[in-house]
Amino acid sequence: MGAYRLIASCALLAACRGEPSAARSQHASAVAAQGACCEVATTASSAQLAMAAPAVATSQTAAPNPRPEPAPAPDPVAALLALGGEHSTSLGAPGNGSVRGAVALPERGPGFLHNPKRPAGARYGTVELVQAIVRAAAVVERELPGSGLVVNDIGLEGGGRIAQHGSHQSGRDADILFYVLDRERQPLPSVGVPIEPDGTGYDYKELHVPDDDVLVRLDAPRTWRFMQALIEDRGEQLQRIFLVEHVRAMLLAAAEKQRAPAAIRERFGALTCQPGTPHDDHMHVRLFCTPEDIAQGCYDKPPIYPWQRDALAALGLAAVLEPPSNRAQRNAEVEERTTSPAEARAKAGPMHKTVRQFLKRREAWLKQPHPGREYCK
Repeated sequence: MGAYRLIASCALLAACRGEPSAARSQHASAVAAQGACCEVATTASSAQLAMAAPAVATSQTAAPNPRPEPAPAPDPVAALLALGGEHSTSLGAPGNGSVRGAVALPERGPGFLHNPKRPAGARYGTVELVQAIVRAAAVVERELPGSGLVVNDIGLEGGGRIAQHGSHQSGRDADILFYVLDRERQPLPSVGVPIEPDGTGYDYKELHVPDDDVLVRLDAPRTWRFMQALIEDRGEQLQRIFLVEHVRAMLLAAAEKQRAPAAIRERFGALTCQPGTPHDDHMHVRLFCTPEDIAQGCYDKPPIYPWQRDALAALGLAAVLEPPSNRAQRNAEVEERTTSPAEARAKAGPMHKTVRQFLKRREAWLKQPHPGREYCK
């Protein structure tokens, strides 16, 4: 899962706040000039008469070649959606892997944009993942227009280690910010604000300056609609949605209010868990390996749900879990490239009183919950 820069600190608070030309044609009319006949002898031959007759002169000005129409700029979203899944291959595990043929999330498109404060080189993933994000964002834009999804890091073009993350290595992980509203409940571009149990949060900007704090509110209807569209798009391949427990509850309430299909709500409930880091300012989405990628050496992590197991069994396949040796290597590497809570607190510098009060409140939901759900360990 993506390493979370706000872990028991305020560092991640700042980190996420992060014509056609007309052708001219000229037509010249033919000009015929006939001279007077000369007097010829009656004895002249017809050939001589023809040679003696003046010629008819015709003049025409050639039209210039029209300038060709400029080729329209390619639509990156259309090009992305036209790709087949065979274009990319996920290899290894989310925390110790790579990807071949990764595709970039376009900088922007209908209903979404890549966070300009995040590295442009960190928006690569498998075709299946990036297409799913783009399609789900378009559903929200079509049904609940006026806002936009903000996508943070996915992974590097070739996969592998990526700064500030413990996973995101095999093209199947994406960090996605919640849709949010401003104080007047109008859509606001998300900047990665931690959401508290009452559904509000503050963009603290300069942590030592209280006057620049901006109140935001979780836009639960849009965030839920994105989740529903993602589940409907990816079906059995959606493996995990990591997010804080109280946001999960708010989204389920929004789903019920929107009368979302019961099967979708149940699937969302099974997929969503709060991991060791709370994910209170974004959601972390992960896909299973595709059947084609399993054959190439793609590893999954638990849990393997019954519906995923059945879908693979129908193809004569089974999920391949990440080997224990792979996990041990990953855990050692994660410690090297992520920031500890103490380091993050030191980097944050001075904080005003309201920030310190928030961090104190946050301790109440930092601990990983164990609500007894079957797939949350």
